[in-house]
Amino acid sequence: MWRVVVPKKAQKDLERVAKSYQGRLLAALELLREEPYAGKKMGGHPARYALRVWPYRIIYEVDKRQRVIAVLRIGHRQGVYRK
Repeated sequence: MWRVVVPKKAQKDLERVAKSYQGRLLAALELLREEPYAGKKMGGHPARYALRVWPYRIIYEVDKRQRVIAVLRIGHRQGVYRK
C-alpha cells in the first residue's frame, strides 16, 4: 500500500472546493493508495499525474522508491494546471 501525503497548500485547495465534491475527492485520494497510477501522466514531468474527479483535478507526484504519493494541487479543471 502507498502513503498519500497532502501538504497544507493542497489541504487549503480541498477546503475551497464545494462541500458536495469534497467527499468524492477524498474517495479519490483513498483510491490512489491502492492505484497510484490511476491518473493520466502529465507531459514534461516524469513522475507527475492528474486524476480526474469531474470537474476537479488532483495533481500529484509518485515516488516509487519510498512508495509515496505527494499531492501538489487540488482544483477546478479550468485553473488547476496554471497554478
